[in-house]
Amino acid sequence: MQRLDSKKLALASILGALAAASEVIKGPPFDIPFPLMPGTVSWDLTGMPMMLSLLFTGPIGAVYTAVIGCSIIFLRGNVYGGIVKLVAELATIVAFAVIRKGIVTKSIAAVLSRVLVMTIANFYLLQLFYVWATEAYVVGLLFPLGIFNVTQALLNIIPAYIIYSRLCNKWRLWGTKDNSP
Repeated sequence: MQRLDSKKLALASILGALAAASEVIKGPPFDIPFPLMPGTVSWDLTGMPMMLSLLFTGPIGAVYTAVIGCSIIFLRGNVYGGIVKLVAELATIVAFAVIRKGIVTKSIAAVLSRVLVMTIANFYLLQLFYVWATEAYVVGLLFPLGIFNVTQALLNIIPAYIIYSRLCNKWRLWGTKDNSP
């Protein structure tokens, strides 16, 4: 079982706070409406600190960061949004962490995992939380939501990996063992 030392716990906490802050600040550049479903879903930067946490601290730190980052959604009373956001980010994080091959393979697995998990979750959760949403209505939303999840996952992974690749040597010099997945 992976353990978080104090430096990794501190980093995961800071990245969680950054994710939560980016969830609070609405409007560009932190919150950009998704063109296929404006007013319903939007691209945001919340997942990027979660991916950075995965790369720098490992899976346990990333889950911790995701819980902190998504908690603000629950605190504002948006239970559905909080559940969906947390499930989406965890689907991305877990798939990325489980695959042991290169960045491209890990990224593809993470994107596919997010799309598959969120398609199933949206199919059931939309009907559960919004009783007026018929099955036909929800099925009509799944394709644009799938496109959204592909693009959001890539928006989380690519910049986070670029930042990580630039800073990972400094992280090791700081005296922390690299446990990236």
